[in-house]
Amino acid sequence: MARLDKAAVRVLRLRSAGRDSGLMTSKLAAAEQMLCSCTFCERLCRVDRSRGETGACQCGSESHTYLEGLLWGEEQFITPTYALFFAGCDLECSFCYAADANALPQAQSPLDVHAIAARVTRSDSPPVSFSFIGGEPTVHLHTALRLASVLPADLPLVWNSNFYFTEAAAGLLESIMDVYIADLHFGCDDCAREIAGADRYLSIVGRNLKWAARAGSLVVRHLVLPGHLCCCTAPALQWLARELPGTPVHLMTNYLPPESRQSYGTGRYLTESESLEAQRLALDLGLELVE
Repeated sequence: MARLDKAAVRVLRLRSAGRDSGLMTSKLAAAEQMLCSCTFCERLCRVDRSRGETGACQCGSESHTYLEGLLWGEEQFITPTYALFFAGCDLECSFCYAADANALPQAQSPLDVHAIAARVTRSDSPPVSFSFIGGEPTVHLHTALRLASVLPADLPLVWNSNFYFTEAAAGLLESIMDVYIADLHFGCDDCAREIAGADRYLSIVGRNLKWAARAGSLVVRHLVLPGHLCCCTAPALQWLARELPGTPVHLMTNYLPPESRQSYGTGRYLTESESLEAQRLALDLGLELVE
């Protein structure tokens, strides 16, 4: 598997001019307005989160986090990244390692954007980037934009997402985020519906991946699921090779089975043969594999 050092020159675009404050202000106002009839993600719940109503993500107007700090295990070109893990998600992946935090997001620690920005600047090891992670950061888009407005202007911002968001949400992210780390777990709508509760998965995520490739620097992650080589891995990688040639792909073969939840056939580790077959397929398709 190739290293990211070569690709990083093309993928990471360091900021020099900072973020436009007027643009940020207008996008934040639009995000706050969307919160009143929430359409951040393609669940399209349209609940009034500003009044405490909750939809599929179980999040109100206040954002919560279950983990924060420097990460060294992400893609090499953004590492170390200061990562903020939002609690709450619009998908219901049966293999999610943060399922407990996502099920009860409002029971997690409330988020203070100014305190986080201060901790970033005081970090003993200066981060190369700042990563918005989850759960799913899109369901906290209003808070993410508020935080982006107070972070150092020359610090590259990474949007690490399942990409199940609306075109309106994409418009709010554009010109604010520098790098997009996208999950493409499923290559089959039936599997996405069964394992993650997501309808129209391929059309939605595919649309957003194409947008991100134009809007910033994109890396696509594909987590190889046991028993899903033919239905998910093969078509997902084939789609990337056909629709987004040259896009760096992080092929992840470190799947951990859930301990107690319904697994829909994914309740075991990958076999060595499955891992090798996934890597062979990616290389045969000419994908640029990165770490």
